[in-house]
Amino acid sequence: MSRPNPVDATALPLPIFQKLANRRIILASASPRRKDILATMGLHPEVVPSTFAEDLPHSRFAGNLADYPISTGAEKAMEVYERLVKENERDPPDLVISADTVVIFPPEKDTAEGGSAHGEVSEVLEKPINKDDQAKVLGLMAGRNCEVITGVTIVYPSIEAPGFKVHSISCSTLVQFYDNSNEVIQAYVDSGEGLDRAGGFAIQGLGGILIERIDGNYDNCVGFPSAPFWRWMAELDEDGVFDEAWQ
Repeated sequence: MSRPNPVDATALPLPIFQKLANRRIILASASPRRKDILATMGLHPEVVPSTFAEDLPHSRFAGNLADYPISTGAEKAMEVYERLVKENERDPPDLVISADTVVIFPPEKDTAEGGSAHGEVSEVLEKPINKDDQAKVLGLMAGRNCEVITGVTIVYPSIEAPGFKVHSISCSTLVQFYDNSNEVIQAYVDSGEGLDRAGGFAIQGLGGILIERIDGNYDNCVGFPSAPFWRWMAELDEDGVFDEAWQ
């Protein structure tokens, strides 16, 4: 089946991009931000959003909340891969990429014994239910930091059962908020931005005014840790992980 090459001429001439050329690459996410971040590096995958409900219980990950986005991302990738194979066994994806980004507040390292917030309970922050909830959450984080974690999963074909293999990584970025006043927080909330984002803010938008600094990968805060992902993919390729699937 003829399809556009997902790797364009702007991609760096590195082995991993050359290996992805002319393959069926799927992004299991409807996020325009993830699509744009991949496009910046010269990759233009097909977009096939996952139908996974993303309803894994947070309690299952108590004490290790960083595993939550990894597990959710893996479920999303496997759902899309299996669905596409079922639709057309003769045209399976060569690679499915998925990601799930969450905000944890306070960071688990701070609530652990000896941490600056010992005694508090770290929680996965969902999207605000309304503007009042958004203002409350942003007020709680004023002058403090939260942890943005993205779990990225890839799925690719295998001759071994169940017919595919799964690999995942996670990336963590600490986001330090200014000690924002109620006036600043309310002005941001009234802008309408952030209601559709975990934690109630968009660092790449107007929400940037709330942020003093970050420690870690910026793209991770937007939804996809580009540099860590591509370095990881290159390492997997060097280790021969894709040799069987992409002969």
